[in-house]
Amino acid sequence: MSNVSPSTSPHPAPALHELREDGILGDVRAARRGEDALSDLAPDAYARGHAAFEARSDQRSLISGHLAARLASRATGPVAVLSVGCGDGSLDVPLAAALTDVVPARPVRYVGIDPYVGSTTAFASAMAALGRAGLSAEVHATTFAEAPVSEHFDVVTFVHSMYYVPEVASTLREAHALLRPGGELLVVNAPRGALNILVDVLAPPVEGHRQWFSEDIPAALTRAGLRTEEVITVDARVDLEGASDEVLDFTVQARLTPALRPLVRAYLDAVSVPCPTSGVPLVPHPVDVYRVRRAA
Repeated sequence: MSNVSPSTSPHPAPALHELREDGILGDVRAARRGEDALSDLAPDAYARGHAAFEARSDQRSLISGHLAARLASRATGPVAVLSVGCGDGSLDVPLAAALTDVVPARPVRYVGIDPYVGSTTAFASAMAALGRAGLSAEVHATTFAEAPVSEHFDVVTFVHSMYYVPEVASTLREAHALLRPGGELLVVNAPRGALNILVDVLAPPVEGHRQWFSEDIPAALTRAGLRTEEVITVDARVDLEGASDEVLDFTVQARLTPALRPLVRAYLDAVSVPCPTSGVPLVPHPVDVYRVRRAA
């Protein structure tokens, strides 16, 4: 069975009352009831936890393969890409390399946006290290709303960054406005599944709002007056057995207390499923890719 499949609707909310782990999740909720919000992650801790989490997962490689296939359809002429939430370039640098490999020395413009300066510095260094003729890259250490970007792009991506924007519909509308005719907006967002329900329960608000998940995208597209061309689901898995405290904090998007850690570990054990080849317990964490095109 393929790890990438078409989808006509977002994932339904998990029927947690039917799952064996519901009692553990109830214990997690009870432990938080009446308590102050947990502390959020400092930018450097977020970046470290993110890198360590991705090293335990197959999601990044699956997303990279899917996006590379999408960008490969632009086989001729110059191409410009805007990556919102570019991080350290782990995903975008290989994509930029692939674009320059399709047509050697073709003009490729790559612009990254990320609020953490440590990540944007790494992004700039990695892009420069490619040394590809025709490639120009720049990066802005800020949010999408504050980024000094006025040019137009063939592709705009939000890979795991739509969770944090103030309002999804207006962000989608603004991103769509940055597309050239025939350009594509690709939004990669995870559903509120068995893994991310922990984020709903434990993560502190982001500038006054909860994190937005895949289920929030369709209604936001409608409010923005946009239509989805296609939704693809990437069925990824992550090995969280014995994960470090830093990885666990990233998983729930908050600094866990000593009392919560064993509860979270027990919950993750409960939602894990055996890998069909190795038998290693893995936690499903699918992601949806929404594709919106601007009319030619």
